[in-house]
This record gives sequence, C-alpha cells and structure tokens, in this order.
Amino acid sequence: MRRSIADTKVEVTRLIAPHHVNPLGTLYGGYMLHWLVDAGSIVATDLAEANVALGYLDRMHFVEPIRVGDIVKFRSWVVYVRRSSITVLVESYVKRGDKMPLATIARMIFVKLGEDGRPEPVGAEVYAQSEWERLLLSHFSEWRNSMEHLLREERPAGDLPTLGHLLVMPEDTIYGNIMYGGKLLYYLDQLAAIAAMNFKPNIYVTASVNSINFRRPILVGDVIEVQADVDYVGRTSLEVAFKVYAKGTRGRRYVAGGYMTFVNMTGGRPTPLGEELIKDPDALRRKEIGVAEAKALRAVYYSEEEPAYAAMLRRS
Repeated sequence: MRRSIADTKVEVTRLIAPHHVNPLGTLYGGYMLHWLVDAGSIVATDLAEANVALGYLDRMHFVEPIRVGDIVKFRSWVVYVRRSSITVLVESYVKRGDKMPLATIARMIFVKLGEDGRPEPVGAEVYAQSEWERLLLSHFSEWRNSMEHLLREERPAGDLPTLGHLLVMPEDTIYGNIMYGGKLLYYLDQLAAIAAMNFKPNIYVTASVNSINFRRPILVGDVIEVQADVDYVGRTSLEVAFKVYAKGTRGRRYVAGGYMTFVNMTGGRPTPLGEELIKDPDALRRKEIGVAEAKALRAVYYSEEEPAYAAMLRRS
C-alpha cells in the first residue's frame, strides 16, 4: 500500500478545561504529551492497520502557552517509513483571534507490532507529491537514519537517585497488556517536575522534551522505578535526566530514558534560579539546539496547505 504524505493527515481538536492546567493557569505539560502521542498513534495505526508502540520522541517544544477555554488543533502526518518503523510529525495549534500560532511540535518513531507483541514489517509506504512533501520526506529520511545509534543506546549514562515507583494498571494500556507510551509520558512529566522541585522549590513549567528513548515494553503488573535528577541549571531553566526500569515476571529491566527541560515561572515569567550547575556537558548542546529551533518555530503559523515544520525547514 502506498499513500502520499498529505493523504495520511489526521486532525484532532481539544478544548482546554480547568482540570488540565497548572498553578499558573496554563496547560499542564503531561496532558499535552499524552495528547501528542494520541495524535501520533492514530496516524501510525491508520497507516499500519495494526497495533503500534511508541519507540522514540525527539525534541518536543512548548512554543505557545495554552490556557483554560482555548481550542487546540492537532495535526499529524506519517513522514517516513522503514521496515517496521513509522516516523510521524505531530503539530498542535492554539486559536488566537484570527490567527493560529504553533503551540507544540513533536517528532516520533512508532513500531508496528504483530499479534505476539514483536515488531513486524509495516507493509505500507509513503511518497511525496508536492514540494512540501518532498521537503519533509528528504528531511525525515535523513533524520531517521541519524537516530539509529540513539535508538540502541540506554540513556542517560551514569547513576541517578530513585525518585518514585508506579504500579502499571490495565487503564494504563490501550490494547493488550503493554503500557501506552502517552500514559508513561504523563507520569514522567510529573516525576521529572518533582526532581526539579527537589533541587529547588519553585513553580516550574515544561519547556521541552529533549529526547526519550523507549527500549523495551512495560507490562501490566510491572512495578516501574523512575530515577531522576537535575543535570544542568542555566539562568532560568534546568534539565532533568531520567531513567525508567520495570520489574515483574520478566525480571528487572531498563525500559526508557531521556531528558526534560523546565522553566522557573515563580515570578509569573521566566525567573532566575540564582545558581548554575553543569553535570552533563552535553546538556549545553541540547539547550542550544532546542532554543534555536524553538525560536524558529515561533515565526511560523497555521496553514491549510502544509505543516508549519515544512515552513521552518524552508526558512532555515
């Protein structure tokens, strides 16, 4: 089966309610992460015509604040396919009068699962017709190939303190007995924020997910152990590194790891933390790349014709 990138598009619209926001009245990051994975899972499942599992999420930015009563529109496309993996672009926009600025963007890799829960060939491909489709297909084929070594790593390196434990319940899945990636991200956003609070009590909001690698499935009945700590502190933001282990009938195993960035908003705006810390030198590189990309994304708006990401690539 072959489909053009444009023909894979899926749209989802959500209304932000009071229980979705943080103490500042803006959307809690855990909900956004869950909803982004929802949108990505839908478009990947539609192409694969089978169950899929989230394998990797790269540099997800919170570009525009979202508040109670806002209408948020999610759009997702399949932008590249390999043997058993599906690369997906998800964008969300928030209505602001007659404009719809980009709110978040996420790049994800899903894996098609067979009935035995193991990866199997996708059995479909995408192709480009328009100029923006060719731009995305070229970019994401290179991006996917560059991710190959990261998908095999168990990051971050080094020891981290144990922050908390969770028991995986049936409601944490959407099919079978494998934990849903969106639900895990919802929990991880909370626990990573706690790690930030442990470092220095403030009001933090999620600024970005720098990367998360999902290495092995988590099953219903497993006990999840989350290890997390602050590994970088800048002027107003800090990065939290985390690892996730699962323990159950398959023994104790490493299942995921990554980094999240939080901004100190105690003063109602980005507020100095009063100290700096560098445990991981690579955090500086991740921050520089993330800040530059977030700045570029703030300059693009909703278009019926093409994704905002294509417009950003064209400008770069």
